[in-house]
Amino acid sequence: MKIVFLGSGEFAVPTLERLHALKETYPLARVISRPDRPSGRGRKLTPMPVKLRALELDLPCDSPSTVNDPEYLSSLEALGAELYIVADYGELLGKAIRALPKIGMFNLHGSLLPRFRGASPVPYALLAGDTMTGVTLFRVERKLDCGPVVDSVSLSIESNETAGELEARLAVVAVELLERNLPRFATGSFCEEPQHEDSATLAPKIEKWHAEIDWRQGAPEIVAAVRAYNPWPGAFTHLQRDNSDAKGERTVIWRASVAMDTPPFAGDCVGPGSIATTKSRLWVQCGNGVVEVFELQRPGKATMNAAAYLNGMRLEKGARLSCPRADSAEIT
Repeated sequence: MKIVFLGSGEFAVPTLERLHALKETYPLARVISRPDRPSGRGRKLTPMPVKLRALELDLPCDSPSTVNDPEYLSSLEALGAELYIVADYGELLGKAIRALPKIGMFNLHGSLLPRFRGASPVPYALLAGDTMTGVTLFRVERKLDCGPVVDSVSLSIESNETAGELEARLAVVAVELLERNLPRFATGSFCEEPQHEDSATLAPKIEKWHAEIDWRQGAPEIVAAVRAYNPWPGAFTHLQRDNSDAKGERTVIWRASVAMDTPPFAGDCVGPGSIATTKSRLWVQCGNGVVEVFELQRPGKATMNAAAYLNGMRLEKGARLSCPRADSAEIT
């Protein structure tokens, strides 16, 4: 049973590694990743994580501008691979490519479908306050993440887990799920169950402006956003040093929790975004409750803990973190 693997992001790397390890039993006919992307301040073209790992493993890896190109599909058809496995690939897969493998094309998705169909299932699970998630193996069909389910594995979400940490654990579960089902694909003994459409929810692509913190929300919702947008794009806000500081300094908050003690807020005008500090601790008033910030980042600086941040900033009375501006959707 020859396999073609389509993957791009970090979530897909452990699956590539396991398929490489199993290549004597299930030959890996081709690895396909999305094209190199601009990265860093210099916007240098950088291969996707799957392509980088494939090259390290001495595996040839294609990165066509679109996998649906008819000429490219001809080269895939010539391979005669019976099974296509997809994980974190990043392009809609058309009817022509789905028709190539005799057994079918199956995707490893980081949620328990039909919950959180789309590009960002892990952040949306954290934003929703879910305590359980998992990985689903399903047949790729025309509609996004709507195909029948072959198998799934559930996983508990830890209380302070970030999206990056949760996705790394789900990537390991995805490997176990696939390996459990490869013999079933090979023998044709797998089963498929349709998804329950009435339970479907969506997890569309995250944009940078989504991550601006609205301090008018409750503390649990804000902490959930900090976790959901770590490591990308980073939950951010703007520090206004005083009333004349209209724009404020863009500040990314990487770690926070709902405050368990009483912060030293002062004055009668405490409201969403108000800051309280000691020498080493920083709290922010929310619409309901208080958040304690543990790790944050100034523009052009490394991530630092609250004590280091406060030592460098020396915040004056009246400093606050702003709520979203009217033009927040235009942030880049």
